[in-house]
Amino acid sequence: FNKNFKPKKSQREPAVPMNPVVDPAGWFPKELEENKEWIFVLSQNECDEIQEAVASTEKRGLEIKQICRLDFLLSQGLSNRLEEIREECLNGRGLALLRGLPVASMSRGQIATALWGLGTYLGVAVSQNGKGHLLGHVKDLGGNYLTKDTRGYFTNAEMGFHADRCDYVGLLCLQTAKSGGESCVASSVTLYNEILRQRPDLVAELLKDFCWSRTGEIPPGKGPFYKMPVFSFEGGHLSARGVSKQIYESQGMEGVDDFTEKQLEALTFFKEQVKKLSFEIDFR
Repeated sequence: FNKNFKPKKSQREPAVPMNPVVDPAGWFPKELEENKEWIFVLSQNECDEIQEAVASTEKRGLEIKQICRLDFLLSQGLSNRLEEIREECLNGRGLALLRGLPVASMSRGQIATALWGLGTYLGVAVSQNGKGHLLGHVKDLGGNYLTKDTRGYFTNAEMGFHADRCDYVGLLCLQTAKSGGESCVASSVTLYNEILRQRPDLVAELLKDFCWSRTGEIPPGKGPFYKMPVFSFEGGHLSARGVSKQIYESQGMEGVDDFTEKQLEALTFFKEQVKKLSFEIDFR
């Protein structure tokens, strides 16, 4: 295994609204640039293991959604490494990068199975959209990001900083882009602390409810929008939803008030700060 991968260990204190947050997930871009301990490179033996596990599920005729951890057997060494990565996502920096899966020598179905199988060591899959998709493709299908009810990952548009409504998201690159395609990440802990340091009045605004469009994916008995703060606190943890298209798309819906000047100022400041605090990861 890759000896350089080291989960971040630091103190976490109970998070309280309007106070600085102390959490190992608080980092600045320079820290990720200078310290590569969050990157895990698969060895040849580990790649062989993963491909053997994929072949085993194919031999048994298992559909991807049927595969559980017991169906995707890996060595204790790789299992332990994946557990460290899971710990890093939940209680460390909040992200980890895996490199080296030999996608060029695998079919599309085998790649999807590998991603799913590794995911069984990290958590339980939940639906990504109103259609119940558990694995989706980030691909330009000709959609217009400015059109209501269009999901950003079906377009070639740059998406705003956001957090999906799950513990973490896994992305797998099938092909290195000729241009573009970068993925930017930012620490919500650092972002919150920086806005609090500079403009505590705007943090107070971002802790209040905003309306968010459901992007046309409306569950039975629900309306076209829901309410949620940009920053919220639960059980001593900070949670950040981000500022994305959905918060603006709700404007004009019946029952949604127009943004106040303070709300617009807070949303704009959020977007300005998160770009300054972001780190760009090139997908390969």
